Amino acid sequence: MSRPRLPLALALALPLALALVPAHAHAELADADFTPIHTQQLVGLDDFTFDTDWFPMDQPLQLRLIVHGGNSVAIVMPGDGTYDWDAGTIHFTGDAGAGQFDVDVGFTLDAKVRFDVLGIQWESDIIGPYDYAVISGDSFTPYLLPGNPDRPVVIDDETDPVTLVSVPITPDVIVAAGNLDIDVYVIVEASLAGQSIEASTIEPAPQLVVVTAEGEAVPLASGPGPTPDPLVVGGTLVCALTTAPTVVLKPTLVMEILGQKFEIANIEIPIALPPFDDAIRFDTITMNFPRPPATPDDGDGDGTGDSHGDSSSDSDTPTSGDDTADDSTGDDSITSGGSGNIDTAGTSDDGGCECDLHGPAPAPLLALLLLGLRRRRAHA
Repeated sequence: MSRPRLPLALALALPLALALVPAHAHAELADADFTPIHTQQLVGLDDFTFDTDWFPMDQPLQLRLIVHGGNSVAIVMPGDGTYDWDAGTIHFTGDAGAGQFDVDVGFTLDAKVRFDVLGIQWESDIIGPYDYAVISGDSFTPYLLPGNPDRPVVIDDETDPVTLVSVPITPDVIVAAGNLDIDVYVIVEASLAGQSIEASTIEPAPQLVVVTAEGEAVPLASGPGPTPDPLVVGGTLVCALTTAPTVVLKPTLVMEILGQKFEIANIEIPIALPPFDDAIRFDTITMNFPRPPATPDDGDGDGTGDSHGDSSSDSDTPTSGDDTADDSTGDDSITSGGSGNIDTAGTSDDGGCECDLHGPAPAPLLALLLLGLRRRRAHA
């Protein structure tokens, strides 16, 4: 009983068909986390003091407020750096909507009260301190470079007034009593815009390239390989930052002294913290891009390149250890000849296979062999 010959032809041709599939059918891209984070205290509470001095001037009842204020920023820009090994370029892509820009404004407040009515004088000890803090912020898609529709991120926020202080005023003289209330609200104006991302390498040679537009791919040489592996790239984000916070106090002081009512009210006291307007450099982030596996050679001598046969010399050569060709007619042959045609019309008494390969078979080889297999089995 003769053994089927086409499965053997398929078994012989399959490794060749797989070897001829391109080693990588898509671009070689390597990603690395690139999440710049920047926190900075722009003004510390010990750095800024605002003293109203006594007001209203030349009035029998006066109030004095002392403010120590400060502010800080926190910026986070999640995303990835991507190296294209095929093109030899690097670009950066931020995570959609994941960026965060926050401005934190805080202060401490002390107060003093004094009066001079009909020769009776009194001055309070320091009332306070009272602490207050507020955070204003916004989200966006990094990295806020030119071309990013979220650029610049602008914070223009005014908080609702809240009552920070509400204390009774009880002098050690029985002829006076009153109450002090202080409301407060904060105005935060700030903006953030990316200017550039600097990408630098040490190996294979010192390089510095600058990305100045959102998603822009810039050339960055990686060397011929196999080293450096991984390619180490330092990324530094540079942004323009402005802040201008303002604290607004609304005090109300009402007292009755010797049967007379005195009031300090309907006054707003804006206290502008020092503005900030400068470029900031985020800490450099180290990114590692693993070098992709080397593509097999298409040349000769390594066993992985093209297989070029000669039909005149290979047609009678045995191609299997247990299917000898001593009495085969050699009519089951593959004669692609570079055109992709397959001839499966021959027969063999002992199941032998005689194959003739002319140049590399194209990628559809496997599908054609399977189709031929179904036709042969239908006639078995």
